[in-house]
Amino acid sequence: MELEELARELYAADPAEFIPARDRHAAAAAERGDRELAAGLKKLRKPTAAAWAVNLLASTDPSSVTELLELGEKLRAAQRELRGDDLRALAADRTRLLREVTGRAAELAEQHGHRLTEPTRQQVEQTLTAALSDPEAGRAVRAGTLAKALEYSGFGLDELALAAIRRTAARPKPRQRPKPQRELRELREKLRHTDEQLGEATGAEERAESAEREAEQRCEELREALQQAESELREHRRNAKTARQRRERAQHDRDAAAERLRRLEER
Repeated sequence: MELEELARELYAADPAEFIPARDRHAAAAAERGDRELAAGLKKLRKPTAAAWAVNLLASTDPSSVTELLELGEKLRAAQRELRGDDLRALAADRTRLLREVTGRAAELAEQHGHRLTEPTRQQVEQTLTAALSDPEAGRAVRAGTLAKALEYSGFGLDELALAAIRRTAARPKPRQRPKPQRELRELREKLRHTDEQLGEATGAEERAESAEREAEQRCEELREALQQAESELREHRRNAKTARQRRERAQHDRDAAAERLRRLEER
């Protein structure tokens, strides 16, 4: 199998099995003499939980990814042509589809034994949003070999597109009753607090995953060093055995010569 096929298979498999499975494939490739494939496999890094969920979605339900990317193309076309009615409808479709596809990714992850936490689920939606917004990110998601979540940069409706949406609004918005100011303040404070908690939790997760990847890399380096040391130890043992055998033969020859000398002197 080519590197792309093996990578897609590895990145959609259980994350806990990623490193052992990757190393098995790399060892098998090396034994076959395919050093390039073995080296390419060794460079693959274990995916984060969010990246794995998106990879699983791309591998298991590619039609969902295709639908999302096609909607992104429609949105970009509507924005270029300033079609306000279409932009309004497509923006609503975007919100709905992102929610549905994110839910599908979470459902697949749970079916494979991993329930996504809320921060991880948000990273999945952020990655899918990036795929919908940017063609390059879309290709990366479709490939199914993400090692980490993609950054969300927004869809980017410009001022002309927003003006087109405003001009084509068919009905005036109904008057809204004023909301109680105290309730609004409390909700804003609660939102700010939860945003801070989410930011702290996400940062802690990213640091932990980064440390995990660094530890895995260090383990790989130590395994390679251990293999080299074991090879050197076997070589030294062979040399020591050869030296002992030479010494034993020399000792035997010396003892035999000494015995012959003693006998000659006794005559």
